[in-house]
Amino acid sequence: MREIVGGVVINEVEMEPLSDYIVDFLKSQNKECPYLDFKKIISTRKDSSFPELAKDIFAFSNYGGGWILIGWEEIKSNLYLPVGLPEEYEVDQASLQEKFNSFTDIPIEISYREFHRDFRGLFSSSKEEVKEKINSISNRFAIIYISPSYTELKPNKEGKYRKGDKERLVFSKDELFYRRGTQSTHPSSNEHQLIKKRLEKEEYRISVLSGEPDKIDEKIHSNLFKVTKLPKYIYVGQKKDFDDVSIKVLLKQEGVFPEWMYKFKIWNNSIVTFENLTNGDNIYRKLVLPETIRKEPLEIWIENEDKNRIIIEILNREIKHYAIAKGMYYFDKFNKFYYALEKDSRKEKWQSRYKKATKTVAAKMYAEQLERFIYWHVAFSPEFIQIGKDNFLFRILPTFIITDDGKNPIVGSKEGTIITRLSYSRYNSSYLNTVLFWMHQLGDNGNIQISDYLEISSDPLTVELPVGIIYDIPSSEFRLEIEEKFDEISYGEDDSEKI
Repeated sequence: MREIVGGVVINEVEMEPLSDYIVDFLKSQNKECPYLDFKKIISTRKDSSFPELAKDIFAFSNYGGGWILIGWEEIKSNLYLPVGLPEEYEVDQASLQEKFNSFTDIPIEISYREFHRDFRGLFSSSKEEVKEKINSISNRFAIIYISPSYTELKPNKEGKYRKGDKERLVFSKDELFYRRGTQSTHPSSNEHQLIKKRLEKEEYRISVLSGEPDKIDEKIHSNLFKVTKLPKYIYVGQKKDFDDVSIKVLLKQEGVFPEWMYKFKIWNNSIVTFENLTNGDNIYRKLVLPETIRKEPLEIWIENEDKNRIIIEILNREIKHYAIAKGMYYFDKFNKFYYALEKDSRKEKWQSRYKKATKTVAAKMYAEQLERFIYWHVAFSPEFIQIGKDNFLFRILPTFIITDDGKNPIVGSKEGTIITRLSYSRYNSSYLNTVLFWMHQLGDNGNIQISDYLEISSDPLTVELPVGIIYDIPSSEFRLEIEEKFDEISYGEDDSEKI
């Protein structure tokens, strides 16, 4: 899908608003604009200036979405330099989301991600103070994506904080904010009308699907799946005196490698896992001191903010281990799974919503950007998320992988344009079918069952709405039939697609 913001076309916004391709584009900018803001640092502490950030989030959301890059310093009027985050900086998505939600009765999704990049050597300047900043910058940064609101988003209380001996009032209850140039300010009457026009359209774009709306009752499918069974217990044991290399060597001897196959997390010098460490045959037991092993109820970990993050990380490791064991390839740099191929194309049979189908999951194509033949692979990024205390969800984000040999991914700016072009050309039913296809592959046409302690429903979460998507015709699987016919077309002597 293409999102046009500020005259710039940014692809993959709805699918992956914080994908590496989008982050690469945004961090190449050095000036603020209506969809981009820079901050040196943010904080969610009670005594912090968080209301200033909340004001920007309100403005971006009413404008139609935007990004905030963190770790940039303004060196002169609207010219920003990447200086990185200090070592003591500590913010996570959960605390950021919770803090902003306290200011509104209509929560929006705020996506947050940290990344590393060494900017040194990429800038030149004759000014000594700029050179000094460049040479001292950290390589740790963060980015926030603010999604568009579906109604006028206003604070439900005052936003204020103390600065020195004075209390600063940033906004009052029910104030409306909007992005005008580089400012988060009150909208003019014309801008207010722009908000209303945008909201009329946004009301019909509530699902993850894209397309033009029609006014009919329809069930909208999401790319979220409910976790129907969680482990009852978490096992913790003090780690033996092993360094990272020793752990990798030991587990490789046991047939567990590479590192992303591990089903545990090292936390406070302990091994934390859903695996039963009291079982003498468990390979992870070799990493801990047996007398320190303890079995703790999962709900205790969920209630603790720090421990809860560990639970999410282990859940994500579980799905990686599970998918790799089912024969899928994993691209760890971008957290993407895909099927490899030996010939010019690969097809997989699956049960769609209404009938048995065949999906092309990888094929050879000629890429004009690269001036050579390469391979595209249908891929997905999995992720566990938590909404509320006990509500865990599993999310599938469809995407693509490009390879030179049918197995090993290649990346770069030109490869990125191929992936985004493939991504945003997919219509509603194609997107949904790809989501359901991967769930079918993971669950063998049923729920995903990981060991005996974790289960994910194969039915996507849905919502009934009095609106429809004109290109989404689930009753006839119109797009799916087109795709199946399209897959049968030969692309000439090379049996390849030209992009």
